[in-house]
Amino acid sequence: MTTNSKWGGTRAALQRAEDLRAAVATPAAAPVVPAAVPEPGTPEHVEALADAEAAQADRDLEAIEARVVAGDESVTAEDVEQVRGLARFARLRREAAGRKAEAQRQREAEERRHAALAEAQRLMDAAPKSAVDEKLSAARQAVTELREAVHAYNDGARAAFDVLARAPELPAAPYDPATATRAAGLAYGYAMGHPALWLDGVNVLSLDAKALVRRATEEH
Repeated sequence: MTTNSKWGGTRAALQRAEDLRAAVATPAAAPVVPAAVPEPGTPEHVEALADAEAAQADRDLEAIEARVVAGDESVTAEDVEQVRGLARFARLRREAAGRKAEAQRQREAEERRHAALAEAQRLMDAAPKSAVDEKLSAARQAVTELREAVHAYNDGARAAFDVLARAPELPAAPYDPATATRAAGLAYGYAMGHPALWLDGVNVLSLDAKALVRRATEEH
């Protein structure tokens, strides 16, 4: 009973092919090894091994044909066909290896694509846009409330000025632009012809809402 091998022949036939290979005294029969073997398990490694196998089989075929041409009558037609069959089988294996390697590349590319998408999603989830939208909404509300507070303050300050200006017992506080002399505490008066509500020497009659909003929203 004979046992089939991975080459598709019998163990005896393979042994015969090995004996023929060993008998060929030519540099072409030297084993072909990739110059740089890629990392095992990679598509390049699969292809490199198949390339080496196919190249070796082709060299074996050339070697045995060269023996026939040289007149070596110990080589039979069956020997040549055996080696030729092995060479063809090696080429088929190379084609299969190429397809296998390409399928592996596609799988690995798909895995990298999924990994990149997952990492990108993780980073986005760590600082979501919804958080920015929430803060933006709060900022808009705060700006609205700031404007309302400024308008309420200005209304109150103007009313306070009117109360002071209508009281005959409270004369307008003098203001000297040359010395910038102003009254302490709360008082009213006029600066450069314009109404002023003095608070410890500072005119607080009116606040600029736009300027305050701009100051609040400037980058720090």
